[in-house]
Amino acid sequence: QWQLKHVFDRRNRLVCRGFVALTLLLVFFNEYVIYYVAQSSWQPIDCKLENCTRLLLIADPQILGNSYDRSSHSPLARYDADRYLKKSFERAVSFTQPHIIVFLGDLLDEGNIATGQEYKQYVQRFKRIFQNKKLKRFRMISAYFQRVHVPGDNDIGGDNGDYISNSNQRRFENEFMSEDLFDYDNRIRFFKINRMLLDFSNPDRDNNADRLRIGVSHAPLLIGGGPLLRAIISDLDPHIIFSGHWHESRIFIYPSTKVINFYENSVKHFDLKALKEQEHSYLEIMVPTCSYRMGKSKIGMGYAVLENHNLSYTVLWQPNRFILLFTYVFWGLFVICGAVVYKMMTRCPFRVAKRQTLYNRVSTLPQF
Repeated sequence: QWQLKHVFDRRNRLVCRGFVALTLLLVFFNEYVIYYVAQSSWQPIDCKLENCTRLLLIADPQILGNSYDRSSHSPLARYDADRYLKKSFERAVSFTQPHIIVFLGDLLDEGNIATGQEYKQYVQRFKRIFQNKKLKRFRMISAYFQRVHVPGDNDIGGDNGDYISNSNQRRFENEFMSEDLFDYDNRIRFFKINRMLLDFSNPDRDNNADRLRIGVSHAPLLIGGGPLLRAIISDLDPHIIFSGHWHESRIFIYPSTKVINFYENSVKHFDLKALKEQEHSYLEIMVPTCSYRMGKSKIGMGYAVLENHNLSYTVLWQPNRFILLFTYVFWGLFVICGAVVYKMMTRCPFRVAKRQTLYNRVSTLPQF
């Protein structure tokens, strides 16, 4: 009888250990392996010339704040979103080894309404994610810490006509733009364009013609038209514009109305000189959001390589975090249902009676 009971107890322990092992495997895959699985689909862009410049483009990370979501699980949501951004960014930097990292606005989700103390906390979280000390090793092989930041409507205001205060602009400039790059290697020049303020930077217009000119804006420009676009074309004459804001991946060509929805795992190639001088057109690339909290099924970071006037561009697509979180929910429900069914089966009268009969048979066997 004792031996048979020991068999049943051993079986129970094996079942429990099996569930624990599968749970640990699921967590390991969702929290670590999945980022390498996503990276396996990224398209490398090889540099053919010595003056190759690699850009990593990050749009709308929107570090979650404390005001919009005050639910009991909001701290966990902030932690998970920050960790997702950090892991994705680490893999992207490792893969691209960028010379320049461009942040295309909406760095913070509540930057325009945050108090002074809250703003400092949000900036610290942003720097823990995107200025991780582990990534300093890339200084040996690239100018990795050279960055460009432009503000978005969630950083300083301006969405739907919201008021943009001088204090919001100053604190964004102090925290993010004080060491920003303007010229790179005497070849590339970055122009910051603020559609909310209808303004753009152009501090050295006499030498613009000697540079490859890149416009960076939070909101898209070529699709809107208006006096700001006319001024940009007249004063800056950019070869390429990078933008975000819509959380989508698109390519605009002006003055035509051509819009390309770009969601493939492929590389697009553009001859910027021919596009401007022969076709008299302007190119804008909209980078998708890199935060799964924006509710988009396709999220990623832009990766561009410039060689003279040749541009190669692709998107580093990230894993869909919501699907991974749903697997935890489904697995939890499966384990709970399995435990309930198992308990019901082991405690039902028929099985108890059958087990007792087996115990009785064992106890009546002759002892030698």
